[in-house]
Amino acid sequence: MRRFRTFALAAVVALMSAASFNATASWQGTWLYYDDEGVLVGSWTAGCREMDGRWGVETSNKVFVQGCRASS
Repeated sequence: MRRFRTFALAAVVALMSAASFNATASWQGTWLYYDDEGVLVGSWTAGCREMDGRWGVETSNKVFVQGCRASS
């Protein structure tokens, strides 16, 4: 019985750690905004500290790229 409790506790801690990591990582990234012709017209980077920022125009035609990386 004691082994089961130890295993159960370890499993709960592992799941909480994984959930915390996923929650943190899921909001880091960049929205890329395109016009009707598919031309990039703006972006918004969030959760990436010194790389955070906005430029251009927000449109409804957008794509989310997850993770922090330098823009090319």
